[in-house]
Amino acid sequence: MASSNFSCDNVYGGPPSVSEMLILCPNRHELAPTSVSCYYVAMDKKLVIVTGSTRGIGKSIAVQLSQAGYIVHGVYNTSNKEAGAISKEHGIVFHQADLSNRQQTLKLVEELSSLNIYALVNNAGIWEMDNPNDMSFDTWDKTIEANLTAPLILSEKLSKSMSPGSSIVNISSTDGLMGAYNGISYSASKAALINVTKSLGNTLGVKGIRVNSIAPGWIATEMVDPDATENAKDTNPLGRIGKTTEIADVVEFLISEKASYINGTTIVVDGGGINVDYGLKKESGY
Repeated sequence: MASSNFSCDNVYGGPPSVSEMLILCPNRHELAPTSVSCYYVAMDKKLVIVTGSTRGIGKSIAVQLSQAGYIVHGVYNTSNKEAGAISKEHGIVFHQADLSNRQQTLKLVEELSSLNIYALVNNAGIWEMDNPNDMSFDTWDKTIEANLTAPLILSEKLSKSMSPGSSIVNISSTDGLMGAYNGISYSASKAALINVTKSLGNTLGVKGIRVNSIAPGWIATEMVDPDATENAKDTNPLGRIGKTTEIADVVEFLISEKASYINGTTIVVDGGGINVDYGLKKESGY
């Protein structure tokens, strides 16, 4: 237990409380993301890991869960500055890893496996444009590794650090529920992630670990093209695209006890956009 006069700059913005346990602080003046140096685990709090947590949907998930009282460990690839700012403001501990690199994913597993994990949110993903008439299988390989293989590795390996009642949430996409044009690699990876979710729901469900996925539709993030956004608004029954916090809300629900009988399924969060046939919509005058 940390002593009452402990002075390391901790991730809660002050000295650890009596209920907090110091796990590791080898470098009292060095804070993540350059290295993970100060871990405080509140004995009465639950620990959640969120990959891809410095931008967009992942950032909203990490921040919202932190504000809800969870201990959050985030994973980022290149957003060093953003990770530092989020860590300082919200007390999130960051780990660096390129999840399109198998060795870095396995190294991340080693870093995280000693933690008592309540929930894992596999949010990190990449989208790179494909030329459907001249496919680059370098893009395919990289996308499948980051979007599919890494979540599977993290889920399988880190489930050994999870207890009955724990949960895994995979962030898929409605792209995985339909055909693609210039995003074949991305869509295929997300479709496969939906299927992996079902399989892990079977194999981990018997251990009391629930596994679900969320398929967001058009969400306002840095990745979204403004012109495509306007088209998405026009075809969506709600007349708008989604907010990152609306995905975070579903994640928070799925990892809670309120979702204790939801397992192996995918929740579509897209305002009903996937149900719209644009030709029929235009013909009907809606």
